[in-house]
Amino acid sequence: MYILDASVKTPLYLQLYEAIKNDILKKCVVGDKLPSVRQICKEYKISKNTVESAYRQLCAEGYVESREK
Repeated sequence: MYILDASVKTPLYLQLYEAIKNDILKKCVVGDKLPSVRQICKEYKISKNTVESAYRQLCAEGYVESREK
């Protein structure tokens, strides 16, 4: 579970990005799947755009690879 705090200056998508990046660096191995955008939205009650922004940043920096269903 990630800690996201809407009351701090750091945007939620960056908080989520940092949390997922840290998980990737500490726990994940090649081939692991991230939770779906919808799953993250539902669990943390945040918008789809917020999650997609975090995932795009992870992809842009090479932490994850995006694949269509």
